[in-house]
Amino acid sequence: MKNYNAAFFDLDGTLADNYAAIHSTLCEAFAEYGAREPSYDDVFNIVGGSIQITIKKLLEKYGEDLGLLHKIGDSYFRIYPERAFYGLKAMPYAKEILHALKSQGMRLACFTNKQTEGAEAVLRKLGLREYFDGVAATSFDSPRKPDAEFTINALNMLCVSAEESVGIGDSPYDYKAALAGKMDSALVATGSDSQELLLDNCPNAVGVYANLAELAVGVFDVEI
Repeated sequence: MKNYNAAFFDLDGTLADNYAAIHSTLCEAFAEYGAREPSYDDVFNIVGGSIQITIKKLLEKYGEDLGLLHKIGDSYFRIYPERAFYGLKAMPYAKEILHALKSQGMRLACFTNKQTEGAEAVLRKLGLREYFDGVAATSFDSPRKPDAEFTINALNMLCVSAEESVGIGDSPYDYKAALAGKMDSALVATGSDSQELLLDNCPNAVGVYANLAELAVGVFDVEI
């Protein structure tokens, strides 16, 4: 078992269940421009990569005008702060794994395609911000997962090397982001992707686990 000195945790689907707020915000943003409001199930199954990617996939799915992408995106970022805590809850074992790793002296970062303001607000609301040495998040046009630049910037933020770090997430985007920066990747099937899908699409992951408690044991040899 490899000893890591740093871990980079995805937020939505890994540490936080923020799907209700994302869905509500998308519905209002789509409605502003007369586009079909997405269903909760479609948002849950499509969200990932970035909100821009999610909006684009939803527009394509519903046969809507792709020219609305940036307008709906701008509306999303305007509306979201008012909805950020709607239905918000921590994923099982989120606080426990962060507390355990921090107690061991590991450096931790939140590593998310969520916009910076929203990520900071969600972490504070859930009582998780105190565990992180930094938050690597995005603006509308900034680098994002799985861009190598985003991962490298996150590593530099914590002043750690890829060799001593592991990325923790719930999707192939998280896996690709870790590999783009030459980090190991470990995954939990707590988002919209099943364990089987993650195993099929992320062949070089350290492991794919049912939840963060199993990941804590399998990756860090820590019982929580």
